[in-house]
Amino acid sequence: MIPNNSPWVKQLNRVRPVSQLDRNLDTDVVIVGGGIAGIVTAYFTLKNTSKKVILIEAGKVAHGATGHNAGHLTSYMEISAGELMKLFGQEMVMNGISLLESAWSLLEEIYQDTALQTPHYKLTGYGGYSTLEQIISVLEDNMYRKEGALKAEEIFIAENSNIEKNIPEKYRNLYKTIPHLDLLSLIETNDRGFIACSSYEEGCMNSALFCEELLGYMISKYIDRLSLYEESPVNKIFLMKDSGIVKTKKHSISSKNIVLCTNGFENFNIINEAGDEIDLNFHHSVNGRIGYMAGYLEPINKPPFAVGYFPENSKYQDDPTGSSYFYITRRPYEGTSKESYNLICGGGPEIVLPNHASYSMNDYFPEDKQIELDEMFIENYKNYKIDEVEHAFYWHGLMGYTPNRVRRIGFEPINKVLLYNLGCNGVGIIPSIYGGKRISQLLNGEQLEKSIFDPHDPRIIYIDSDTKPEIVAETTSS
Repeated sequence: MIPNNSPWVKQLNRVRPVSQLDRNLDTDVVIVGGGIAGIVTAYFTLKNTSKKVILIEAGKVAHGATGHNAGHLTSYMEISAGELMKLFGQEMVMNGISLLESAWSLLEEIYQDTALQTPHYKLTGYGGYSTLEQIISVLEDNMYRKEGALKAEEIFIAENSNIEKNIPEKYRNLYKTIPHLDLLSLIETNDRGFIACSSYEEGCMNSALFCEELLGYMISKYIDRLSLYEESPVNKIFLMKDSGIVKTKKHSISSKNIVLCTNGFENFNIINEAGDEIDLNFHHSVNGRIGYMAGYLEPINKPPFAVGYFPENSKYQDDPTGSSYFYITRRPYEGTSKESYNLICGGGPEIVLPNHASYSMNDYFPEDKQIELDEMFIENYKNYKIDEVEHAFYWHGLMGYTPNRVRRIGFEPINKVLLYNLGCNGVGIIPSIYGGKRISQLLNGEQLEKSIFDPHDPRIIYIDSDTKPEIVAETTSS
């Protein structure tokens, strides 16, 4: 049986002792969750406000989803701009994408301010496509980007692929044609079924190591305003009109604001003593998915790289619990005592976590997912030499998916003592960083424009619209 063995956690080499909550406390802000969302939210709150912060984590910092992801930096959302525009309208969607992409500069700001040593690699990432429907979707999104004054992506279509004749005229100036072999070389595959690709800004980083180092910086710089408590699971949150209480099994923390930086479906209750109920709306609005990943080492002979493969007939496409694409990242791996190696990470298989089902990081890696990942490497990645590869790592992690695939960042509409920075939606690092900045602005009293990230008020009923939601009624929760 294969254990859940993450390369990111292996690199941590943690020496900081665990400090559990051992008394009742009072503070300005409690941040629940010690992954990248919680760590970056704490960082920007401490940097941009004068508030005192308590960070509380059920396990150990960065050992949850942040230590069990693909290490992939991308502002890509797993929903098209066209679909989002049906919910929010074009202007709000383009503004939301722009805000999300601002996290690239926020990441550089963190590195410049703190002199972190955790490596991060910025690169040109690719998506490989195999059907007309996929290509049209990418071209349509690119058209909206140009109309919204956002940087357009580069899109390439294989010459002589016979697909170009079926592309509507309005998209003809949004792509270039190149020889098929050149296209396959860009996305590093031998599968001639891929007939188009797009390129965009991406990167790689060990988000667990990043969090541990950033936390060390904050503990040193903000020693009078930051407290950290690990292995202190929260079981209840009480909300009053102007404050809240976070309770563990034995102790509690009173605070003016509480920020949930969790997967979104933890096993605790939220009791709103100042109005309508929050608990059911909160717990049932974020769905869990378990993602499965594998990694192996090879000598450094290629630069950092990231690609998503979208095949024509994925055997997982009709499976609601599976993934329709396979992604790969490649970067130097410093977690080996041998000479420098590249770590090749691949992922794609997923299963939905049923409501109220439990998940444990200590569960073994399923044999069927091991087989699926091996097949995905063989079918897509031309550098994969099965006879020469020994997988050093198999790991799984838990993701939280919001219903509309957009991260939830902001005040809980029913009681603004509570805020959210949650909803991984499959690609969580860059959105977590933007969310941390936005939460700090809200805590600082800044008046921000309405955005696609604002939590929805469940007391308001919406109907579908071609441009934006329309409020037709208001109800009070029973």
